[in-house]
Amino acid sequence: MQTQPATFVEPQAAQNQALEAPARAQGTSRLSSLSTILVLQSRAFLHDRFAAAAASVVADLAVLLGCERVSLGILQGRRVHVATVSGVNDLRTRQAAVEQLADAMQESLDQCCTIVHPLPPQTAIHTTQAHAALAHSNGRLSTCTLPILCGKRAVGALLFEKRNGFDAPTLDIAKDAALFLGPVLVLQWQAQSSLQARWQAFTGGVDAARGHSLWRYCALAAAAIVIVVCAWPTHYRVVAPARVEGQAQRVIAAPVDGFVRSVNFRPGEAVLVDQVLLQLEDRDLTLEQEKWESELAKLDKQYRHALSKDEAAPIVIAASKLAEARQQLALAQRRLERTTLKAPFDGVLISGDLTQSIGMPVKRGQELMTMATERAYRIVAEVDEQDVAALQVGQAAHVLFAALEQPLVFRVERIAPVATSVEGRNVFEVEGAGAAEASALRPGLRGVAKIEIERSFVAAVWWRRASQWVRHITWRFSG
Repeated sequence: MQTQPATFVEPQAAQNQALEAPARAQGTSRLSSLSTILVLQSRAFLHDRFAAAAASVVADLAVLLGCERVSLGILQGRRVHVATVSGVNDLRTRQAAVEQLADAMQESLDQCCTIVHPLPPQTAIHTTQAHAALAHSNGRLSTCTLPILCGKRAVGALLFEKRNGFDAPTLDIAKDAALFLGPVLVLQWQAQSSLQARWQAFTGGVDAARGHSLWRYCALAAAAIVIVVCAWPTHYRVVAPARVEGQAQRVIAAPVDGFVRSVNFRPGEAVLVDQVLLQLEDRDLTLEQEKWESELAKLDKQYRHALSKDEAAPIVIAASKLAEARQQLALAQRRLERTTLKAPFDGVLISGDLTQSIGMPVKRGQELMTMATERAYRIVAEVDEQDVAALQVGQAAHVLFAALEQPLVFRVERIAPVATSVEGRNVFEVEGAGAAEASALRPGLRGVAKIEIERSFVAAVWWRRASQWVRHITWRFSG
């Protein structure tokens, strides 16, 4: 890591005086030590970047304590990485020395204690192999490594190298630096580091010596999840909109031209056979019937008169006129009867609300109402043309309607041989009936049907869908 020369806001002479004054007095008090640390903290906060702040702090500590070299290490995962060394601008040029510094810091963190080498008399014995190796390479300088703690968790280390050994006041200042300056620098490093480095610093990370990282574990976990999902057994299903229809439906159309006089039922109501659904205006047809009745009586009288005279020609003429009048009267009676529209069977009205259309003119053949058989329904699924090839009669299916809580089961009974256009799509109507409770259904309900094709895997289903789409797009845009 490259370091940048420290930049100071206050005059350099004043800073050096503030740092060297406590060091000149051999009996530096605890308060003076803490005031010195506060000065160093203020210098660290003057820099926006961690590299500049760390370089400034280790350089000032080296001047303050008279050390040949001061190094800062950050715990990344389970290994210490040297962040900065006083007097060294490019750590890559001193790779061997940096590795020895990292080993010494790691030795201190592994034992969770401060290590001074050579060990002072009457101190606890610690493993100091890495420190001894470092002392052998740096000209037998005395070394002191102090862990940097955030709470009870070690996050880094400060390593001091001094030629004439460490006295008690120097060690006190070094400990205060690790206690108060170290966490500040580590927090600055974490604020500017990547998400992976922050996660490793928080959780303890993984074994960096083996080349593993958080991202590799995440990638392996993601790959394992994808493999499990792709190999998960499932059903290949064709999904399509569905609706409910009566097994038998009848359209009630206007038999003659006329006007709506009365309506007795509305859609959704159950009706019985021969119940009157609606009545058309019949005044004109009634007058026509009365006209032909009077005409029939008149012609019957003429026919009898011709019979009384026993003349052949008048008898034939009167008989033909009488027969014509009878036919016209029968036609008028039938037309009058057809103004009363009755239910052709027991069922339920599914369309045709004319209660607000009294007096509305209607034309002969105009659709007025639609009836469906009661408690006998069929489910019609509108299957897209690209999926119809996989369907066969007898396949099981489920359908869920918005008005019902549980899906209903049915089986495919018929596949329409001709496609119809619905909302710009070519669909084939697939009819089904089965174990669905008739009492739970109503004509006109709409839902989503899933027709079971075969047992498969999630990856195979995705591949089939993707290949269909790619084949369609390729064929469309290919030359």
